[in-house]
Amino acid sequence: MKEKIFLVFFTISIVVFSQEKKEKRFYTASIHSTFALNPNYTLFDKDDGENLLDFSAILIRNGLGYRFTKKWTGSVNFGIDFHTRLGLQNLPAYFNVQYNIFEDEDENLFFVNSSVGKLWKPSSNFDKGDYYSLGLGWQIGGEKNVNTLLKLDFHRKKILGLNNGNLDSVSFGLGITLF
Repeated sequence: MKEKIFLVFFTISIVVFSQEKKEKRFYTASIHSTFALNPNYTLFDKDDGENLLDFSAILIRNGLGYRFTKKWTGSVNFGIDFHTRLGLQNLPAYFNVQYNIFEDEDENLFFVNSSVGKLWKPSSNFDKGDYYSLGLGWQIGGEKNVNTLLKLDFHRKKILGLNNGNLDSVSFGLGITLF
């Protein structure tokens, strides 16, 4: 009888521990673009030849992370930002925490994320400061271990001597996650 009980528990433990785990390491990369209101745009004037929004910045991000549970992930990220309108460049390094609000059977996720970090200044071309962001996103489950990301993020960069010390922007991002 003891052998049968042992065999049952042994079989159950093998089945339980051989399942695919949701906790895994991943790599993520994304490119974001921001737009600002065009000061030359005239409201309700169709012939002014100007657009309401002008391209303002491009933000490139990549990082390594870990999915702790089905709902929580964390990552360490690095990036480079080119604010063409203001002539600024930034090198953010930050920690990101993501909470998955909803996940369906195809591994499509709707999530919120928050980041906090620093802006590096390796040379005079870059600005030093603090970095914060808050956003919403959608991860579209793909083939094998590749997923597509669509993100809408608010970024705040605290830089001395610039607009009361803050550079705020809203960006739309497109990226991938490799598990």
